[in-house]
Amino acid sequence: MRKLFRFAVSVRTCAAVASLGLLVAGCSAGGGTSGNANASPVSAACAAGQKANPGVVGKHYTVGTSPTQPSYESIDPSDPSKIVGFDVDFLDAVSKCAGFTYSFSPSDFQTLVPSLQAGRIDMVVANLIASATRAKQVNFVIYQNDEEALLVAHDNPKSLTSVTALCGNSIAVFPGTVQAGFVQTQSDACTAAGNKPIAINTFNDFNGCVQGVLAGRSDATIDPVSMVEQTVTKYPSRLSGTAPITEFRSPIGIAFNKSSTSLQAATLAAVKSVQADGTEKSLFTNWKIDPASQAPATELP
Repeated sequence: MRKLFRFAVSVRTCAAVASLGLLVAGCSAGGGTSGNANASPVSAACAAGQKANPGVVGKHYTVGTSPTQPSYESIDPSDPSKIVGFDVDFLDAVSKCAGFTYSFSPSDFQTLVPSLQAGRIDMVVANLIASATRAKQVNFVIYQNDEEALLVAHDNPKSLTSVTALCGNSIAVFPGTVQAGFVQTQSDACTAAGNKPIAINTFNDFNGCVQGVLAGRSDATIDPVSMVEQTVTKYPSRLSGTAPITEFRSPIGIAFNKSSTSLQAATLAAVKSVQADGTEKSLFTNWKIDPASQAPATELP
């Protein structure tokens, strides 16, 4: 699936779709905060942010995402026209505070940053790691510190506890992720030390990686702790999660085209406001993500 298409994420949704492979027809122009972004009163801090960044108030933006990451963004199983998760609720709060509306444009994960660079979308909200390499391509507003774990077979029969322990074992990854690059680097280190390389199995998305572990084709996959925990809850007799791995901790951010300075500034101000009033930590708790993972709102680079 390579096409970009839009979802309107609000209490007023578009007609249901059977899968991500179908275009959504008849969607309203509104996004997560459809309608007039200024219809509801905002806090004094948000009002100050809008006054300082008037160029985005009332504007509508297209947000790239990849809704295959449970707890962050995924298709609502009870309504396939909806994307749900922490990132959705967080962006709702941020956009209302900043005074803009948005709609999602879901796509394959690996196309998100290129689409942003090409100007086909206005920002990316997809549990996106703000790596040094990506920061050369796009800008970020950081809001979370990532903590990851290994998803393994039930009771972890191979006693895998770290990426460095994966030499000679197999791991599932999906394209375009920092995890995929990280594992390749570690595999090269394995062979340089005289050990067997890591067998890297590539799947289309997170769900494919999970199925790879379930089928025994991969010994592990690396994902945020909350995603690992929710997946283990879904398959309690077949999968287990490890403790957080120490080698893989990174900032998560909303990504912007390097030319989108006004939108980035407005979003930074709004993120600071929703952090200050406790909204972000509350949303982390709602989606069973550790609220201690909140990172002070900063820009990168």
